[in-house]
Formats: sequence, C-alpha cells, structure tokens
Amino acid sequence: MADRWQELRDLLVDPERERIREIERKLANPALHVDEVARVLPEAITRRAAGDDRLGAALGPVVGEAIRSSVRRDPQPLVDAIFPVMGPAIRRAIANALGELVQSLNTTLDHTFSLRGLAWRWEAMRTGRSFGEVVLSHSLVYRVEQLFVIHRASGLLIDHRTAPGVQALSPDMVASMMTALRDFARDSFHAAEHEGLDSFALGDLTVWAESGPGAVLAAVIRGEPPRSLRATLQRALEEVHLAHGEAIDRFAETGVAFPVRDGVLERCLVTKAQERAARPAAWRLWVVGALVLAGAGWCAVPRVLEQRRFDRYLGALRREPGVVIASTGREQGRRFIVGLRDPLARDPGAMAAAAGFDSTRLDAKWEPYVALHPAFVVARARALLVPPPATSLRLAGDTLVAQGVAPAAWRREAQRLALAVPGVAALRLTDLADSATVALRAAADSLEAVTFDFPLGSALPVAGQGPRIDSLATRIRAFLASAARAEHAATIELVGSADSVGTEATNAILRQARASRLRAALIARGADPRWLVATPDTSALDRTQRKVHLRITLAQP
Repeated sequence: MADRWQELRDLLVDPERERIREIERKLANPALHVDEVARVLPEAITRRAAGDDRLGAALGPVVGEAIRSSVRRDPQPLVDAIFPVMGPAIRRAIANALGELVQSLNTTLDHTFSLRGLAWRWEAMRTGRSFGEVVLSHSLVYRVEQLFVIHRASGLLIDHRTAPGVQALSPDMVASMMTALRDFARDSFHAAEHEGLDSFALGDLTVWAESGPGAVLAAVIRGEPPRSLRATLQRALEEVHLAHGEAIDRFAETGVAFPVRDGVLERCLVTKAQERAARPAAWRLWVVGALVLAGAGWCAVPRVLEQRRFDRYLGALRREPGVVIASTGREQGRRFIVGLRDPLARDPGAMAAAAGFDSTRLDAKWEPYVALHPAFVVARARALLVPPPATSLRLAGDTLVAQGVAPAAWRREAQRLALAVPGVAALRLTDLADSATVALRAAADSLEAVTFDFPLGSALPVAGQGPRIDSLATRIRAFLASAARAEHAATIELVGSADSVGTEATNAILRQARASRLRAALIARGADPRWLVATPDTSALDRTQRKVHLRITLAQP
C-alpha cells in the first residue's frame, strides 16, 4: 500500500521537481543569463529610455570611458565614424566666426576709393600692415583645372575630372606622383598616419589635397585660390565617402575604379574671375592723387637726379682703365667709394665733374696700384726709355715693339732698360731702322740720281762737266766719311753705258772706258779709290743711253 502511495506521489510531484531543478540549473549558469538578457535588452533599453533620463545618466560614464579607451588604443575607427559629420559642423562654426569679419570687410571696401580709403592705405603703410588683406577675396583670380580621387591606402586613381579647355596629363601618373610626395613628406617628418602633405606648388600651379578615411581628393589649381575653396573640397570628399563608402572599402581588394556620382566633383571645378567695382567720387581721387604725386615728386626728384648722376659717375669709373672699385654705399648719410687707382689713370674728381656729380658729397679713398693696361705699360715705357720722335712704341701681348727710326745708342739703351717696365717681358726691335743707316741710304739715293752724258763713240764726258765732277767728288768724300762714322762699308760703282751704234765688242770697251775715265777724274779730285769701282753696264734693257751713273751698296760690318 505504501509503495502505491509512493508511486502516486512520484507521478504527481516529479514534473514539478524537474522544472525546479531546471530553474536552479539556469540560475547557477551565467552563460544562460547572457543569452536571456541579450534577447530582452534592446526592448528593455527602449522602454526605460522612454520613461526618463536615468538610464542615460547611468550609462554616460561607462560609454565615455569606453570611447576614451578606444581612442587611446586606436583613434582611426572613431575618426572614420565622425568624419562625415564633423566636417559640416566645423565649417558652420568657422563661417559664423568669419561672418562679422566679412561684413566689416565689405563695409571697408565700400570706401576703398574714398578719402577715408586713402587714409587707411597710408595707415597700413605706416603700421607695416598690408592693405591687400582687406581686398584679398576680390583681387584673386583662380581656376580649378583638375580633380583626382585617389585611394588612400594604395595610392591608385579612383576617378578624375578636368575643367573644359584644360589639357589633362596622365591621371594615373599624376596620382602616383601625389601619393609619392605625400608618403615622402610623412616619412621625412615622421608624421602620424592620419597626417600628410595638404598642399604643394608646381610652377604657377598649386595642388591642394583633402584626406578622408578611405580616399584623398586632390585639386590642381591655377592662380591663388581662397581658403573657402578647401571647404568646397571637404564637402565633396564627404559626399564621396557617404555615396561610395562600401565601394572605397572594396577598392583595396578589387582595384577596380568607379565613377563618382555626377555633380559631386563638377561643383569643385570652379573658375573665379576678378570683379571690378565702381569708383565713386573719381574726381576727388584724382585731386588727392595729383597732390600726393606732386608732393612725392617734389621730394623725390632731386634724390632721383642725384642718384642718376652718381650712377653715371660709377659707370664711367668702372669703364676707366686703371680704376678698380672695391665697394660703394652710404655711411652716416654720405656716399663713399673705396678702390684702387693707377697714377696714370684719369682724375676721379674730373670724371665726377664731367658726369655732373658733386664730388664734395662723396668720400673717396683710392689706394695706388700698377695697372697692366696696354696704354699704361706703353706710357711707362715711354717715360723710362724716352724714344726719339721718329720712334713709336706699342704692346703686343707682353712684348714691347719699337717701330720707326732710332740711333744705335738708343737701341742699346732700350735693350738694357725695357724689361724693367712692369708688364713688359720682351723687346722687339726688328721693325726699328737705324737712323744712321736711313740717313746714309738717303744720301746714297741722292748720289745715285747723278749721271754724266758722253758724246757718240767717245770716252770723254760732254764738254763743260768739270764743275759737276768737282761737286760729285766733294759729295762722295762727305758720304764716305759719314759711312765710316756709322761703321758702314760703302761701295760706289761707276756704271758705264753705251748705245747700240757700232759692234758689241767696241761698245763693251767704250762702256768700261767711260766708267774708268770718270773714276780717274774723281780720284784726282780727292775721292778714296778703295771704295770706287768702274764697271760696264751689262744689262740689255736700255741700249739708247751714252752715260755713266752711280750704284751704291751699304753694308754693316
């Protein structure tokens, strides 16, 4: 009976006991708690957050600490997450901060060409501030010529746009160059991974680069763009990430380029032309400008004229041989010149007067030196050698060349002293004739012009030639004496001629007889027989003359 009651109790109680044990097992196993909480947590948070803000207050410190830990461990995921949101917020803050400044600038521009504007220009000059800062936005002219969307990790080109009328280079080559420059700058300056080169210049082109989590937008700009263009580029880059985020992430694996949504990049191809504002009260500007120019001219013209005269004087000094300018400038309100001057060079004071410059307003210090200018070398040679009037000197390289006529004594003295002249390394006298030789040659030429005629078939001169023979003998004695003093050997040939009448044998005897007869007459009158030679004319050129002429030969021992 008891067994039956036990069996009945087990049938009634065992299911409850099993359920209780299952509940105990779940309570003792934390892993099962996680799964249960995970199923109801989203709905629980939603319901609790709709009630009041206690849940947010409770989770705030935990979420903040979690974000700080994540940023310290790896800030890039958070940067990638907030990049599309932070850009517009930052731009709005900057736009609000600059709003008042822009309004003030616009007000100032309204008075740019007024009297007040001129006063502000004068104040800017006086204080060292540039008035161009005020009108910067209106004075710029720029054009965005090309845009490149580049994958940040690989440096490969995703998309490319070109402004109308612009000849584009190879987009892939340009993208590779920009990536290399950015990597070089980051590696050279040890910049962080998220930092990089944001602008660089190529001649008259400027490249601006804006970086995002997965892509870089590079703009090639001609001219001077305003800073506001960066905001335009940032907005375009944010739209590229929002519209093509997944495609950019897959690009690292596929490497397949894709076109950016129409209109995103095209808005960045901006062309800004200079705007011209109206000029109010132009007559006042002209009046004030004329007065300012007149005053400036009144003060500046004398200084400009003096500067021009001084420049003209300096130019003359630099061109003058024997003058070397080492330095020039102003010291304590006075001009100064320091240099070298050859004593033979022109007087700098006279040169200043010729240039119209007042030398009393100049402090000049000239150190003496010897210039090797050819004119100065020849002048020093003339002063040392004192050549005769018929002798000229010139310089060929470093050789002093003497030309003309000079006595033998001067030649010997020149050979002794010439090398003492600075700049002379050799002396050439081959073009210099001896004055004694020249005089003897002139006397010889005068004697050779004397002729004596003879009758047909006779060896005696024509009657009445005695006085002429006497004069010839006197001149020959004087000539031979001069040749002896000049140490020259003179030979005087008396050449007899005959015409063609008669036989050649008879004429040959007659030619010799005529020369011998004149030689004997000259010897009889005191001529030295050693230097007189009677010889027949053996040439066949002229057989019509019956005469005797002289032929003189000079020789130096």
